[in-house]
Amino acid sequence: MEETRTILGGENENPDDGVVKNPVVTDDGGNPAPQPTPPAEYDYSKMIVGHGGFADDWRDGLPESIRNEKCLDSIKTVGALAQSYVHAQKSIGANKVAIPGENATPEELDEFYKALGRPDKAEDYESDKIELPEGVTLDTDEVKKFRDFAFEHGISQKVFEAALKFDIERVQNQIAAENARANAEYEETLGKLQSEFGGRAQSVVAQCNKAMQTFGLTEVLRDHGLLNNYTVIKALAGIGERISESRLHGEAGNPVDPQTRINEIMGNPKDPYYDREHPNHAARVAEVRRLLGEKSAAEKK
Repeated sequence: MEETRTILGGENENPDDGVVKNPVVTDDGGNPAPQPTPPAEYDYSKMIVGHGGFADDWRDGLPESIRNEKCLDSIKTVGALAQSYVHAQKSIGANKVAIPGENATPEELDEFYKALGRPDKAEDYESDKIELPEGVTLDTDEVKKFRDFAFEHGISQKVFEAALKFDIERVQNQIAAENARANAEYEETLGKLQSEFGGRAQSVVAQCNKAMQTFGLTEVLRDHGLLNNYTVIKALAGIGERISESRLHGEAGNPVDPQTRINEIMGNPKDPYYDREHPNHAARVAEVRRLLGEKSAAEKK
């Protein structure tokens, strides 16, 4: 026999309209009929505990297809869930730009680069905000070349500044490494000279320096990284020992007196004598001492 159900009781705010509010469904025996329940996996009532917090196993009540999504790991409350939804909706309406494909037109690339932060023109890249180390200046021509390169390849202003800073640091590190190498070579060469010539080592270096200056070899040797080369210094010192002071610093038969040479050294602010970090500083100091000694001996005669 087919089961019949009867609607009994309930509230009727307006008896005349015949509509029962909140009716109670019963079976043939007058007992309330069992109400259908949602599947267990959709029983959301068990998910929430306390004041809007989610139960530890709240995701078990979600459809299996989404319950293990990583994006749900941080959701612990109803409020957090709502906030996540709001953010997602806002992002849907945010400005977006399509990533150019392999066959993108120049116009599509320009639109993409502009959205990433590329200036309108290469000249608009700014470098004024970059803090330069003391004594460091930017080469105008090189910066212009980099601006053109950055614009051609769609580099943003932010990346432009970062790349420029990186290059400055790279050059600084190269210079520091080269200075360290030169200083180490100088110390090694000086040690060899002291071992070979003993107390005459500084005089040998001074003779080498005088020969370099006389024949204009200083810049050439510096450009080739040979200022501290043991073999070169020893060879030039030999030349210096065989040429008289008159040939090195004056006309033949008209030797330059010690005071003239002292004035020449002391009157040049860029002379190694004033630069303690210069590889030839110690040699120049030794030369000045020697010249002062020669001057003092000449005055006593």
